[in-house]
Amino acid sequence: MIEKFLFKKNIYNKNTDPVNSYVLRLCEMVRKNRSLDEPIQNAEFSVVDTETTGLEISSARVINIAAVKVKNFKIVDFYNAFINPQMKIPPSSIDWHGITDDMVKDKPIAVEVMPEFLKFVSDNPIVGHHIGFDVKMINKELGEFFGCKLENYTIDTMLLYSNAIVRKDTHVSLDYLFDVYNVVCTGRHTALGDALATAEVFNKIIYQANKSFDTVGDLFNIQKEISQNQ
Repeated sequence: MIEKFLFKKNIYNKNTDPVNSYVLRLCEMVRKNRSLDEPIQNAEFSVVDTETTGLEISSARVINIAAVKVKNFKIVDFYNAFINPQMKIPPSSIDWHGITDDMVKDKPIAVEVMPEFLKFVSDNPIVGHHIGFDVKMINKELGEFFGCKLENYTIDTMLLYSNAIVRKDTHVSLDYLFDVYNVVCTGRHTALGDALATAEVFNKIIYQANKSFDTVGDLFNIQKEISQNQ
């Protein structure tokens, strides 16, 4: 709560704050320890989703963030937090995810949540559907408050499905993949609900394509190749 007070008073100095130093160390640890060589069966992945006040990255804020840890085709842990964006949530966004101003008014602000989130995901590869948007939103919060960004490798389930399963450049929605893999999403358009269901989709894609990929790098490089060709 101290951070919230300092930010409201505009007297917070991230250069002297121990939390900022801690976050910078976490980001540097990820940069040094991340690996593409780890076998898929031994790797731990963090499936991430966010809900925001809007889709314009320049003006939107994160209001709900979740991460689901996956290892050896099993969900082993999860993290979920609501965030006070310190702004009004537009009605159009409320219609989409159902998160209201009252639901987040007493929640911590991003500067309090992001250190916990970073500690939870550690140096795991970050997985998500159209994960680029979520990463940009998280990086916006990290950049504003701490002057750093996510250093984790990222894997997009849309790109992974396109190349590993159907083997063509196709843009499919998350709901489409829910139907393909018979995944029921409880709490659609909440960060935790979407992350849990996306984790199931990811597990099934990896299981289906397991003979084609041995390491995290195989997954990363194949979806990166499609991304570069789009």
